[in-house]
Amino acid sequence: MPGIRHLIVCEGESERAYLQQLQAFLEKQPLKPGAFESPVKFIGPQSAVTKSGVFSNLKNQYSSVRRDNKKASIQIWADFDLYHRNHKKCAENYAKRPPGIPNFCFSFHNFEDFYALHLESTEFNQWLAFGNAEHFASPLHAEQYIPEFLRICPDYKKAEIPVEFITWDSLRNLKRNKSQQPTSNPWKLQDIYGFADFLISQLEIAYPGQLD
Repeated sequence: MPGIRHLIVCEGESERAYLQQLQAFLEKQPLKPGAFESPVKFIGPQSAVTKSGVFSNLKNQYSSVRRDNKKASIQIWADFDLYHRNHKKCAENYAKRPPGIPNFCFSFHNFEDFYALHLESTEFNQWLAFGNAEHFASPLHAEQYIPEFLRICPDYKKAEIPVEFITWDSLRNLKRNKSQQPTSNPWKLQDIYGFADFLISQLEIAYPGQLD
């Protein structure tokens, strides 16, 4: 039986690097009897990297990917910070997006916030303390929060994911920590979802009991 295949339109190279490492990890998992491939795939093609979180760019990139993959499951993974600020009317455009454009799956607020959800309690709580004080209610720009992030995760590099970063333990951390993502939504946007929620839900279907 073929696995479920999700094509992911990514805001940037960090998201794509994560998907590549995630898929490499999943490909190493034992297959069920009679299966010939992983039960779920998360694919971020280079052609689906938008290099921008602006709504119009993501919408156009999604439409391009959809034209070539008419029946595929296609998700859009973006940072929420531009929508929180309504940068270039991102929030307004998302609220009135045309039919056929799916609900976005967001990192709240940035990829580094998503990355932090995979950390063990000590490091995650350090990031949580910083975020609750300075970042989550009103997202900072990268030059403001990256120094603190690097203090907690000194080996972190943009667009690179350490080979051993994704494990069942770090994915269990993601499941445990995702309830503490930022919830600030000043434009009261409806139909916004976390990429972490999407990812965990799909992994639990594909690998029942593995994240318990």
